Amino acid sequence: MPPQTNDEEVGQSDVQIPDWVKPEAFQDLLKNKVKDYKKTKALRAKAGVAAGENYATIMLRLELDVETKDNSQFTKAFMLKTPHQSGACRKLLETNNIFDVERGMYLEVVPELEQMYRDVGVEVKFGAEAYEIEASDYYVLLEDLKPRGFKNADRLQGLDQAHTENVLKKFAQWHAASAVRVELKGPYNEKYTKGFFETKEIMDTFCKSSTKTLLKQIDQYEGHEAYVNDLHSVSEKSFDIVNDLMEPKSDEFNALNHGDGWSNNIMFQYNDKGEILNTYFVDLQLPKWGTVAQDLYYFLLSSTSLDIKTTKFDYFIWFYHSELIKHLKLLNYSKTLPTLRNIRDALNKYSGWAFLCSACVMAYVLLDPTDGADLDKIISAEDSSFRDSLYTNPRYRKHMEVLMPWLQQRGALG
Repeated sequence: MPPQTNDEEVGQSDVQIPDWVKPEAFQDLLKNKVKDYKKTKALRAKAGVAAGENYATIMLRLELDVETKDNSQFTKAFMLKTPHQSGACRKLLETNNIFDVERGMYLEVVPELEQMYRDVGVEVKFGAEAYEIEASDYYVLLEDLKPRGFKNADRLQGLDQAHTENVLKKFAQWHAASAVRVELKGPYNEKYTKGFFETKEIMDTFCKSSTKTLLKQIDQYEGHEAYVNDLHSVSEKSFDIVNDLMEPKSDEFNALNHGDGWSNNIMFQYNDKGEILNTYFVDLQLPKWGTVAQDLYYFLLSSTSLDIKTTKFDYFIWFYHSELIKHLKLLNYSKTLPTLRNIRDALNKYSGWAFLCSACVMAYVLLDPTDGADLDKIISAEDSSFRDSLYTNPRYRKHMEVLMPWLQQRGALG
């Protein structure tokens, strides 16, 4: 599958640039990063992703024209993530400072996991380098991966088998290291373990509204008669499904889930032949400690191409498990290794989560880019036209016509 690039789509119009984003805010960082730094001559900020590709945050590409003491000049680029100014986003930040969480993930957690692999003689990188600056607002500042050739795949097309296997290997490396780290150093800080769905308000506005809208449109879906009663039944259980994931079970294999591992939050680097060299995670703002069934369903159902989404699902779980065991052994995991049956049992136990990932998350992943897409539209009770567009989308309907019978047969609608 050829990689997608949105370079032509990413413009400077209508992007919100915070008042504090001025050259002096980055001066101390540049003094540390640029040898013989003298001054910053100019700063340019433009949209870092195309419109409709990011709901909860604004991503800016910053270009700073730097001059050194010998009067040579060059441009240093960074990616800056800041919050939308919408009421919904600001309200969410009051209860869950996702910027503090993500900065901590990049600056504390990720380096720790990468060092664990270094300690056993293996180099594993999970994402971009992160930086700290003096800022007057919420922010995450990251290395710009574009000059190194990293890009997203086409979320509307979905990932093919090669891309999916690369992502699953990275999840296995991440899950393995995070589980061993807790063995060695104890539990993570609570801010890294709760995830996105810890409040009933998020549940009501995101999951319940989504499933309600899906039900409103379901008679347009081919074959819906066979599962519509089950769909009504499982839609009433969304709070129980998520609540069951909230408290990790001590008799299951638990790890630090990425928590938002869909295709736009994964970047790939390619060689000249189009083969994948590296796979990086981005958007580390919603980590969740618990069963790995959370990341597996979220990624495999939201982001794979339709031709492999169900037909290769069991193979992908086998592939993930083989990589997980390899890396747990490499890192000297001292507990009993999770068997393939253990992973499958967790997927069966939490199969209701598979339904929510399909009904809620996948709908946003498969929606055509929409100007003005932000958190307000996701959780607004009033904006029914936007939510309707998710479930009348022919692309989404095509995926669900394949997924719903599959979910029913796996007991996910029970």
